Amino acid sequence: MGFRGIIIDMSTFDVIFVLPYPFADHPSFPEGLLKRALETSGFSVGIIETPSWQKKEAFQVLGRPRLFFAIIPGPVDSLVLNYTANRKRRQEDLYQMGGKAFFPGAPLSIVHKVRPDRTVIVFANRLREAFKGVSIVIGGIEASLRLFAHYDFLENRIRRSILLDSRASIAVSGMGEKQLVALARLSREGAPLEVAVLQGTARVCASAPEDRETVILPSLEEVQQDPTRLLHAQLLIEKAGLAGKRLAQEQGGRYVVSEPREVYVRSDLDFIYGLPYSRSHSGHKGLSPALQMNLFSIDTHRGCGGGCAFCAIGVHQGKGVISRSRESILDEARRLTRHPRWRGFISDAGGPSAEMYGMDCGEGACIRASCLFPKICSRLPPVRSFVELLREIRVLPGIEKVFVGSGIRYDLFLNHPDHLKEILTYHVGRFLRIAPEHTQGPVLALMRKPAFESLKAFVRLFHRVNRGLKRPVELRPYLIVGHPGETPEDVREMARRLKALSLPATDVQIFTPTPGTLATAMYYAEMSPNGKSIPVEKRISVLMERKALLTGGQAG
Repeated sequence: MGFRGIIIDMSTFDVIFVLPYPFADHPSFPEGLLKRALETSGFSVGIIETPSWQKKEAFQVLGRPRLFFAIIPGPVDSLVLNYTANRKRRQEDLYQMGGKAFFPGAPLSIVHKVRPDRTVIVFANRLREAFKGVSIVIGGIEASLRLFAHYDFLENRIRRSILLDSRASIAVSGMGEKQLVALARLSREGAPLEVAVLQGTARVCASAPEDRETVILPSLEEVQQDPTRLLHAQLLIEKAGLAGKRLAQEQGGRYVVSEPREVYVRSDLDFIYGLPYSRSHSGHKGLSPALQMNLFSIDTHRGCGGGCAFCAIGVHQGKGVISRSRESILDEARRLTRHPRWRGFISDAGGPSAEMYGMDCGEGACIRASCLFPKICSRLPPVRSFVELLREIRVLPGIEKVFVGSGIRYDLFLNHPDHLKEILTYHVGRFLRIAPEHTQGPVLALMRKPAFESLKAFVRLFHRVNRGLKRPVELRPYLIVGHPGETPEDVREMARRLKALSLPATDVQIFTPTPGTLATAMYYAEMSPNGKSIPVEKRISVLMERKALLTGGQAG
């Protein structure tokens, strides 16, 4: 597992991971997947976890890697994790031991946070201080979202590419196991990573490729001068991603060039998820809150066809759903029952949208940004595969309960009441969580969420099914206030509609402008994708009032 002792002037490891939280050897954590992928391919991997990032010496404990450093920032963008939507610093970090966001014994100051703001940039700059000329690979959701000129909500300005600010050799977009192994092989052969051309990676070039497969985005300078150019760029990024095109953006006389997304197939996922994970923190007896919550979870697929405008997962993993084989998932479930901490319960079997398991379309370069909006695509397979999978898991010896903890897309169940009944009977606890996010038509359209009529129809279906259950379930919606396009009257009407449906407003969040998403581009440009001006409320005090209106005064 990860070594943390002091090694002086020795190239002990091929690749050294640097991450701002304890390493988790678990297939739901990026570092676990990436380390296993490299080791299975014959590369040795060292781990530097939670370094004292204020000092370069903390990054020198394992010496210089033979090939490169890889910065693993985690499953959440560091600013989104470190700050609330009202820009207040969070006092906890669930990925740290004990959930403590600050180094032990240090004052609660930003310079003492275990996870620094803009983790990738901070870590990369410290590594360059510690090792001149070393190769650095960056990746994770933080790199995927910030590859091009992007809006930074904490600074309220457009920032340039994370590749330029970190001065990394190359960036990996998406989940990245195949790309990281390919980069290690190239590096072992002596090829400089800065000029590597691999699908699912991005690099800095002196000029843009001149071919039909390259889409040129508005430059950094254009985006900084005209907010509508960010929206235009985001729409181009989305369209090019669906078509498998290369992207290039000029920034200060250089170009950030991103190759098309790497193609993963079922056998790739079966292989990587079939490796022997210990589901533990190496070198720690206990578990972080994040690992505790996910200890016995199973990722059934990647990708989400929802295409929600505000969602970062779709940007990172892509629209196309890639499902693991049933046997691969059942094998993982069997292994769980042999874990020393096993207590009989799988906390979650799912993915970005749980019931999208088995909805691998196979249509190739589909031009639809969403499989579900404005209406469900006729080629999309039904939810039957997911329900059948759950049925097979729950009858395995040693398994008492399989929960669907990641929530469901309620619109996919409208024509399948029997499947909904099975989910409610066997696979939820006290609550079923759904994500309508809003109730007002104009806002829902900008979100790319189903119309309010779908929610009303589902609530009726839910109550009809729920009345026949031995153990009734409560319905809990996730909601957002402050999304671009929302007016004060929209929030008042949302409160009325939720009350009329007897839906509680206990899970309400204020819209957070996450870099790299279409909703954030709308927020910055104050414009819809079709070029019309839209209302955008940016005053935190007003947004807190809107939240309090829904929650009954609890603006928290």
